Amino acid sequence: MKTGNSYKAQFFAGFSILLLLLLSGCGNRFEEELTLQKARTAQNLSYLKDQIDKKQLTNVLLINQYADTIASKKPAYRDVALLLKKEASSEGKAYQGLLRRLNEINLKPTSEEMAAANTRELQLIGIAGDEVEYNNSLADVVNTLASFSDGELAVINVPASGKAGAQKANALVGNPSYGGWKRGSDGRSFWEWYGMYSMFSNVMGGNRYYYSSWSSRPHYSYYNQYGRNRWGSGSDVNRNYNLSRNNPSKYNKPSAATKARYATSSTRSSRYGGSSSKSASRSSSGSSSGSSSGSKKSSSRSSSYGSRSSSSYGSSSRSSSSSSRSFRSGK
Repeated sequence: MKTGNSYKAQFFAGFSILLLLLLSGCGNRFEEELTLQKARTAQNLSYLKDQIDKKQLTNVLLINQYADTIASKKPAYRDVALLLKKEASSEGKAYQGLLRRLNEINLKPTSEEMAAANTRELQLIGIAGDEVEYNNSLADVVNTLASFSDGELAVINVPASGKAGAQKANALVGNPSYGGWKRGSDGRSFWEWYGMYSMFSNVMGGNRYYYSSWSSRPHYSYYNQYGRNRWGSGSDVNRNYNLSRNNPSKYNKPSAATKARYATSSTRSSRYGGSSSKSASRSSSGSSSGSSSGSKKSSSRSSSYGSRSSSSYGSSSRSSSSSSRSFRSGK
């Protein structure tokens, strides 16, 4: 019996060591793939920073022009205009938010599910960090500045039927870079601005945006029309899905992409192993259309995200340029 127990003990000890080695191997595989993907994403964000700070994005130029005009002609909005002007630099909320999310990626996941979630987060950061996509998103800052001008400054990328409303609306409501939906004691969700952006509440009379009423009206913003399915973290995407599902209206129906992403979130881990290789195989297929003079160079440097960033806002560079020309020619 002692001999049998000894064999059993040796067997279980050997099995435990083998299991630990297998788990360690999986962990190393996850860490290696995530490290490579994070490095590619960091490289793309570094390139984006260069494009922003060298003012190679058309909407960066418009933000500077619009902010200076509002600051000089509308003293009541001067502080807000100068705050929004920061979005035309890499010190803005949007770009800094991408860096923060990248730095929070856990390169040593303890499970396949966690590895899949981290992979998805890196994909979302990469999509938002493509310079075409990023330039498109800045249209919301441009249009928010335009809303302070009493119609003097043109809104961009807005259908003709919606321009009158866009001239009076804050296009940043709903964008997780600047605030978030918070549930009040009455059970209703309202928009709460982050940090310095709380000054919006002061210049707009202290009125709150309640999700139920806000979502029942059309909103022509890049984030809410197109970007909410790929801009923001995975938790932002799921939060928006739940809000739109609980407050249904024809203006905020979850898109097919969001439904699919939400529905398959629990099964992504089974697809984790192939995600990096698929991403790498698409890395040379970056978008050929750009928002800056350096877009052609960036298409080879961008990861797989570039080709997915095109949307109805893909013409943002052209419309931004025409808006800029009309602005310079006499407003």
